[in-house]
Amino acid sequence: MASSDEDVQITCRFVTRLPEKYRIAPTPLAVPGKLTRYGLSEVVNHLLALDPPKPFDFLVDGELVRTSLEKLLLRKQITAERTLDVEYIPAVGPPSEEAVGKHEDWVSCVDGGYAGAIATGCYDGSAKLWTRAGSLLLTLPVNNPSNNAVTSVALLPSVDGKNENGVVVVAGAHDGVVRSWDVEMGKKKASSKSSRAFIGHAQAVVAVASAPGGEFFASASNDGTARVWRRDGGTEWSEDGASLDTSSAKRRKAESGAVPGAQQKRSCLDAPAKAAEDSPMAPLNAELTLTGHRGAVTCVQWESPDAAWTGGDDKTLKRWDVDEGRCSQTFDAPKAVNSVACRADGKRILWSGGGDKLVHAWDPRVGQNTGGTSTFASHTVCFGFFWV
Repeated sequence: MASSDEDVQITCRFVTRLPEKYRIAPTPLAVPGKLTRYGLSEVVNHLLALDPPKPFDFLVDGELVRTSLEKLLLRKQITAERTLDVEYIPAVGPPSEEAVGKHEDWVSCVDGGYAGAIATGCYDGSAKLWTRAGSLLLTLPVNNPSNNAVTSVALLPSVDGKNENGVVVVAGAHDGVVRSWDVEMGKKKASSKSSRAFIGHAQAVVAVASAPGGEFFASASNDGTARVWRRDGGTEWSEDGASLDTSSAKRRKAESGAVPGAQQKRSCLDAPAKAAEDSPMAPLNAELTLTGHRGAVTCVQWESPDAAWTGGDDKTLKRWDVDEGRCSQTFDAPKAVNSVACRADGKRILWSGGGDKLVHAWDPRVGQNTGGTSTFASHTVCFGFFWV
């Protein structure tokens, strides 16, 4: 198709998968080639006699129309003589602000994955639990005035797994401790029933993520390790800011040599129900330490109940067999990895990194050197993301 100064007419057949009331008779119609998405939407609204009018998006050969029809046909090398099937779908408008929840400092993290609630973490030293309408249910303080910035949050099912109004809020902080609160939720308020601390990281915790089912969760830290914890493990601690006993964690770290390259511990998934109090796998402090990154571990996400992915400053993505406590696959990224997400079936991994403003995708099934990677560019600033 050649460009000209004439008003090119393009024959279109408007099709849709929407309910019957939004369907147009599949009769070919000639429309001006200069029409863009807005003009095409006006045509469809006129043919459907919609009042008030509704915005639509349009697909040609599976591609969203973002230019005029004429320019689209020129780019795709389609002749104007062809009858063009144009599929119309409801347009997705920009998000609207429904409610605002206030923190006293920078909000560093958010999770809305469970129980119809939203958890946030902030550099003001607190995690907060909100309703989806934006009403504050509960403030959960991190009682460490010198280093209490909350960097990551996750929502898990209640410890007993049967309480529909129960949720566990997990928060990682700059002091290297992961804390959890067993919370009972009401319509307007919530209350914390108990609190636990998970001690072992030697530097700031930067990410936490719940395993499917919520029995376990993982944490990632600047100390070069990721750790897997049992939801009902850790050490009980009081809300009044009482000091935490880190002696057992220090002993375990000394015994295990939890530094990059150290020998892996066996999995906490098959830890005995009863263990000696001094054992590094004692039930209340059971953990699995994942070592192998040569720098800070910046992110962690679960593929399945027994497999997790981590990314780090060492420009690698690693898949961990949590049941065996070993790295089963490594991908060498071009830049330091800031965030990672994965499909539940493990067939696609997304990550961003290095401040390049790009989203990268990789299919782990094809291996490191046989392709399977793609890059998406449209962001104008650096970002982090979650993908479900």
